[in-house]
Amino acid sequence: MTKPSVLLRQIVFAAGLLSAVAPAVYAAPVCIDPGGIGGTGAPEHEGGIGGTGSPAHEGGAGGTGAPAAQAQITTSESGIGGTGAPVARAPGGLGGTGSPTDGIGGTGIVGTITGFASICVNGLEVHYGESVPLTENGMAAATSRLAVGQVVSIETATSDRGLEARSISILNAFEGPVTDTGTAGASLRVMGRPVRIAPGAHVDAGLRPGDPVRVSGLRNAVGDVVATRIERAPAAQEASAVGFADRPDSLQGLPLAGKPLTAGTEFLVRGQWASGRLEVARVVEDPAIPFAGRVREAVVEGLVARRDDRGVRAGGFTIALDPRTTFAGGGEADLTADRRIRVHGVFSDRREIRANRVEFVRDFSSDGESRHRGQPGASRKQGESDDRAEDESHGGSGRTRVESDDGRLRIETEDGDSRERIERTMSGSGEIEREKVERQVENADGEVVRRERIEIKNSGDRTEIRERIEVFDGGKRVERIETIQRIERPTTGERPERIDRTDKVERPERSGKSGRD
Repeated sequence: MTKPSVLLRQIVFAAGLLSAVAPAVYAAPVCIDPGGIGGTGAPEHEGGIGGTGSPAHEGGAGGTGAPAAQAQITTSESGIGGTGAPVARAPGGLGGTGSPTDGIGGTGIVGTITGFASICVNGLEVHYGESVPLTENGMAAATSRLAVGQVVSIETATSDRGLEARSISILNAFEGPVTDTGTAGASLRVMGRPVRIAPGAHVDAGLRPGDPVRVSGLRNAVGDVVATRIERAPAAQEASAVGFADRPDSLQGLPLAGKPLTAGTEFLVRGQWASGRLEVARVVEDPAIPFAGRVREAVVEGLVARRDDRGVRAGGFTIALDPRTTFAGGGEADLTADRRIRVHGVFSDRREIRANRVEFVRDFSSDGESRHRGQPGASRKQGESDDRAEDESHGGSGRTRVESDDGRLRIETEDGDSRERIERTMSGSGEIEREKVERQVENADGEVVRRERIEIKNSGDRTEIRERIEVFDGGKRVERIETIQRIERPTTGERPERIDRTDKVERPERSGKSGRD
């Protein structure tokens, strides 16, 4: 048996492809989800790269099942949500380079676990050791608790192996008794609250009213949990829940007693379920962002809740879009209620993200769990080779190939009849200097029906975006649209932002020149 100190595991999460923000992060292998539990599979045209950080989240959610006397809930001093290190001791530096600057750096990830043999979350491959600090709903837990379908929050740093977890928090929306099994077409209910089942979710069979369970998943536009994992928790001594307080005595409809909460804030609450309400004994604020203030980049998975003047609300975050934001698998108009998305970007505030890229994510296939190699126990020795000269991942009909070198990242994705190629050049500070995106869609006969090319250049306070879209019919180009946008963002408030846009549309005759290059 290999000693735990030299064991190395890898995690695959449902949050998407690695965003190339810091060159040091590029070396991390990328995981591709074959459809995915709870909608974590790779969407058409996916393969884009966004921010590598993930949202700050204060702690984990869910119960470990350990008696209260044996488990300790983490305190803010040691890092809420099990970060295991106070800010002053946080390793790593700006942009995940590992340089101990002012403590701001590393990568944060929030999403659904889709497999092991490297644990994959959001398409990111994350290494972790047996000793990594891990919590489940704020309670200390072992890495053996990690399972497909769990929503997790991870703070990572980079090493010669790629992304490595500094801390992991399992976020269970509910830990408590089943109160209704969903007969006659009704939803399953836990502690009186409806739980919807995502396609491909892991659900323990034979659940009955009174059975204690852990429920992990994302909340939809009306606040109901869309579960990607429901498992029995026979040893649980407490009930718990994670969500936003809608009243001082209610957590998204879950009745509470004992400790009043601040409406509009996310909380982890723990206590006893009795007489139709949760008697709260302990409270943790913002359990989903334990690394708040220590990471800059974000990779977040969530269901769209709404849009307003501030941006898109998803996964408890406000997502700000601008003309430089790119999309994969859909467009801005597709950001409708309950669409599952992955957001890559940069934190502009505690729960606000400036989006570089938004990916629309398909639901996982029902056999998604069985397609991943290994389980949490399938580990490798530290330093053991992956035997890959470059990263190449397969999932369902999709394939992604990743190449990286100093300050440059190239990703090629094939998914059915579509192909995408992305090249990104980064500055020494981790900012995107240039990005080129090429997408191509073919019909069943292998003929090109659409081709898109986008080039983005950033220079100081100026951004130039060139986009060309070509539409083909029978091998001939029938439409060509070219757009050039030049954006100036003054560093002071003396002048407003300026945007110049030029559009050119060509529609050759069908008998004209072939559209093939």
